[in-house]
Amino acid sequence: MRHADTIVAPITAPGIGAVAVVRISGQDAFAIARAIFDGLPTSPMTHRAYYGGFTHGDEGLMLVFEDGHGYTGEPSAEAMIHGSPASVRLVVEAALGAGARMAEPGEFTLRAFLNGQMDLSQAEAVRDTVEAQTDLQLRFANAQRSGALRTSVRAMRAQLLAALAAVEAHVDFEEELGPLDREMVRDAADRVAQEIELWLATERAGQIVRHGLRIALIGEPNAGKSSLLNALLGRDRAIVTPIAGTTRDTIEESVILGEIPCVLIDTAGLRETEDPIEVLGVARAQAAAANADAVWYLHDAIKTPAPAPDCDLLLLTKADLSAPNTRVESGLSVSAVTGQGLDQLHAWVSAQAEVAPDRACLINARHAPHFRMALTGLNLVESALEHDLPDDLLSVGLHEAHAHLGEITGDTATEDLLTSIFSSFCIGK
Repeated sequence: MRHADTIVAPITAPGIGAVAVVRISGQDAFAIARAIFDGLPTSPMTHRAYYGGFTHGDEGLMLVFEDGHGYTGEPSAEAMIHGSPASVRLVVEAALGAGARMAEPGEFTLRAFLNGQMDLSQAEAVRDTVEAQTDLQLRFANAQRSGALRTSVRAMRAQLLAALAAVEAHVDFEEELGPLDREMVRDAADRVAQEIELWLATERAGQIVRHGLRIALIGEPNAGKSSLLNALLGRDRAIVTPIAGTTRDTIEESVILGEIPCVLIDTAGLRETEDPIEVLGVARAQAAAANADAVWYLHDAIKTPAPAPDCDLLLLTKADLSAPNTRVESGLSVSAVTGQGLDQLHAWVSAQAEVAPDRACLINARHAPHFRMALTGLNLVESALEHDLPDDLLSVGLHEAHAHLGEITGDTATEDLLTSIFSSFCIGK
């Protein structure tokens, strides 16, 4: 990426809207803004919105930020115009004609990172914030964007750096300084290791909160799988009839359950059959169960006894038609007609995340390996201390832990890593 260039892109979603915003960022941002907008003075004030006309005939506002004050940390101007696709396109084209280039995916946020406006974990949280579908997702994204993870990681790195400095000083100047305080090193390593373990404990919750669950609805024909799907969606998505084998293929639908984004997979009924189409349906049902994050096995509560299938949750359906004595302790009684049990299903999904109440944010799939490798380095430190090995081996483990924690915040990130992360952002973010 060419970070010295001035870049432009819409920062609002594409499509028709009342208002759209186009951001111009870089050292020539003010000059380009003046070239396409007649309301900007020669020396505009930062954080001030100016009203005027654009070269393509629209009217609106231009909001300006001086170097170090805007989102990207460099001079920037944000054009607020009517949200028609034509108006947005013409503003962008005018800026390109005045010397800007089109921003690459994630380049605004990359510049914010490179200019010290945020660390890498906060930059990732920007994407989480933009993509949040639920209040829960937004809460954790906001916490990470505000620096909860950064603060913890940098505090851990500071402790390791202090221990590392002491070790290396004693390695180089042992005669002058005397023996190393190895208990100080042990205490620092132990404190950091304990904090890392707490963060690693949030890995599964982070995966579920961010990406949700794929839940396969499995059971015999006419067990109520399609009816439950419709009830949880709040609309008639799957065909429901008294005829066994109505569902032949898998049906996937997205829904929010317990503030967790889920994909529910309705499947063909499991039974022995010679119908070649139904055989394919059963095979697809089994494949859906094998590849799902969770399996709900549905059993018609009118039929007793209930089976003991290999599943994550046994649902006894048609509770509105069954007698109370048909329930079993291991299952949950539900009714797609009355809504009985649906609240418990929401609660069950929410419980899968196991979000600890004392954790402000949750790590993601990129953070976890670096935390584990940092822990490996600290284990090396512990082993060297335990076996009374030379002090320079302590330095190796501390260096390793310090460097991997830096990968999380971006303090030791490589260009390839930055490219990988920011290329997954949308253009304009």
